[in-house]
Amino acid sequence: MIRRNILLALLILSLISCQSKKAKHLNTVLGSAERAEFNMMAGKNGLNEKKLKCVIDGDFKCALQVVDEEERAFNQIINKINAVETNDIKYGNALKKAAISYYEAVKQLEIFDRHEIAIQQLSQNKANTVQLRDNAIAKQGQLLKYKSEMHKLINKREKQLSEIQKRFNSVNHLD
Repeated sequence: MIRRNILLALLILSLISCQSKKAKHLNTVLGSAERAEFNMMAGKNGLNEKKLKCVIDGDFKCALQVVDEEERAFNQIINKINAVETNDIKYGNALKKAAISYYEAVKQLEIFDRHEIAIQQLSQNKANTVQLRDNAIAKQGQLLKYKSEMHKLINKREKQLSEIQKRFNSVNHLD
């Protein structure tokens, strides 16, 4: 009798403490998304580095093409996260929504560079009048203010994602 109770208790304990395969999969997808974002944004020969090189060289067409590549890469990340089934995972839907919200915000910041590139191109064009170039420089100031607001939004979403990720990991025994 005691032996059967011990076995039953061990079985229940092992079932409770098991990690969900779906939870692990979601965690893996989010980890790969984070690595892809890092490589794109800060990695050697990443898209941000390519974009910067194009702008420095004055090749604005190239810079805009890189922004398009960044948009496609973020869409790919978002689609992969969106494709993960989370219905029966504790905090799965919340984590998925927070991750998508974060990557959408980062994507918007990166594709916002289209505006900055266009303004920079306008301000460096020798054929433009002084007035037009001055207007472009004033517009750059407005864009920087907007970009600062976007950074604040990203920081807020990143904090939310981190908090939900911690709860998700704890509840699903992924610590």
